Amino acid sequence: MVRTMDIACFIMLVIWFPSQIIAESSLRLHYFDMPGQGEPIRMMLTYGNIPFEDVRISRDDWPELRPMMPLGRLPVLEVDGVLIPQYVAISRYVATLAKLHGNDAMENLQVDFLIDTLEDLKQKMFSYGFETSEEIRKALEEILKGMVPYVMEGFDQRAKDNGGYIAIKRLTWVDIDFLCAYESLRNILNIDILNTYPNLKEVKNNVLKEPAIEKWIKSRPSSVTLRTYDLKSEYSKSRSEL
Repeated sequence: MVRTMDIACFIMLVIWFPSQIIAESSLRLHYFDMPGQGEPIRMMLTYGNIPFEDVRISRDDWPELRPMMPLGRLPVLEVDGVLIPQYVAISRYVATLAKLHGNDAMENLQVDFLIDTLEDLKQKMFSYGFETSEEIRKALEEILKGMVPYVMEGFDQRAKDNGGYIAIKRLTWVDIDFLCAYESLRNILNIDILNTYPNLKEVKNNVLKEPAIEKWIKSRPSSVTLRTYDLKSEYSKSRSEL
């Protein structure tokens, strides 16, 4: 029988030493061998110095593996053998571990609505990128032509108000998610939005200068999806070009 004192001691350990408890968890991120929706999660885990196995799945292997994944989609985070799907749920969990969330309920509310806004844009963007029907692509392109500037204008103003960060006056997972969305946007739509939004350019630079993120980007595997633009190229620029 477990003694009451044993339970009390365990509770105190969880309260006082949460990082040690978290460190014992085994994390495996399952995603395609590309940046996409896996990249913000990889960056956050790296930023938080949280060990994880980066399981990259090829397109050829995906049909066989798909039935084994919850909801039949990626990314999936495996936590101590438990498979968890859905990008936003995974990212929110990882952001909490990496201390990239807000400080209170109101800050987290702002983080969440900004993430939801980015997700709306990203889903349209990814649909456009993978769509094979020219008619549907044209329709999505028209939607994106109106959606991109509308979203970016609001984000740029927030970045101005928050000193180079989008949600609050420090780095959160919104900034990392934005950086990855920017990379995808340049490759899918072949446009550089930061020529128009200088405050978002500051967000990009603030994320890129984080040592852990810089190390990750410089050492990450290459991808055919980054044929137009790779964040690695930012580190070869002079300070005046940033």
